[in-house]
Amino acid sequence: MRLTLLLIFSLMASAVAAQQKAWLIVPGKSVGQIQLEAPAQSLEVLGKPDAGDAAMMKAWRIWYSRRKDKTIDSAHVLAVFTAMRTQDTQYVKQIRVTSPRFRTDRKVGAGSTIAAIKKAYPAIKLVKIYESANKARRIWVYDDNAAGIAFETSNTRSSKPVCNMVVVHDPGEPAAGYLDYHVGFDLMNAVEP
Repeated sequence: MRLTLLLIFSLMASAVAAQQKAWLIVPGKSVGQIQLEAPAQSLEVLGKPDAGDAAMMKAWRIWYSRRKDKTIDSAHVLAVFTAMRTQDTQYVKQIRVTSPRFRTDRKVGAGSTIAAIKKAYPAIKLVKIYESANKARRIWVYDDNAAGIAFETSNTRSSKPVCNMVVVHDPGEPAAGYLDYHVGFDLMNAVEP
């Protein structure tokens, strides 16, 4: 009986750990089950992407969350950038996520204030600002380059800006090192921070 209870508790603990890992952001490594440097074929576990763009041996694959009625929830996005490293295989180079369910082990992610993120990742720095052609919208990018994680906010006029996208990238390479892509923001121009 005691062995059975121990086995049940062990299985329950394993299930909880697996569920927590499914929503974990690991800087410079992964978002959930998507790993940097993994072959693009590993993305098949997510099903067919809802959108994407590909050119010159690089590609964006984009998945949107679904509401209960199965319509697209564009506020919750997973975008994965892949690029060729060998002649016939693309590899994951960058992962972007907007869902607040994904969190780092320091408990920050989309929906966290920039102040909370700076406390959790004191090495982050404002590295880029993107502005729409009509100057009505801005995106601020804060990056901890050495760790391989960046946080974007598009509500910079607030006194307490909130992160709306987390970017996991290779440590030492900037979040914008490949191809800048901001879901829902077209024609953004980089301006000096």
